[in-house]
Order: sequence, then C-alpha cells, then structure tokens
Amino acid sequence: MSVAKLTSKFQVTIPAEIRRKLGLHAGDTIVIDADEDKAVLRPIHGGHTARMRGLGKSVWARPGGGESVLRAERESWENERPY
Repeated sequence: MSVAKLTSKFQVTIPAEIRRKLGLHAGDTIVIDADEDKAVLRPIHGGHTARMRGLGKSVWARPGGGESVLRAERESWENERPY
C-alpha cells in the first residue's frame, strides 16, 4: 500500500511503485472511479500517444522523404513577406 496527499488544488502524485506496477508514464490517461467508499484508478492504455502513431508517415514515403518536405517548408518561410 502507498500513501499520497492531496494538494490545495486537489491534485495527487501517484507513487513510483504504483506507476511502475500499472505501467504509467507522463502523459498517459487514467480513469478514476468511485466504488462505494474507495477511489479506483485505472490506466487507459493506447491513449493519445498510440492514436498519434503513424501520423505523417505518407510524408516519408514521398520521393526525397521527409527531407524534401522540410526543405520545401523552410523555403516557403524565406519567401514569405513580413507583415
């Protein structure tokens, strides 16, 4: 069992032992549910990070890959007129 204290803003730090057991990392999403007189914390694996996996992969499949996309984007910045 681990003990944690609520801050004045009702925040709590999840002890390292519990984070390791649940496989939690910064940015993970959790669900906190009330079960009679106790709070139950449950991780939601496959959250935001998993949904972002593969985003933009088509860029790397183009001729020249991401390098050419970055080069074109940087060139467009240089050609912009200042306000």
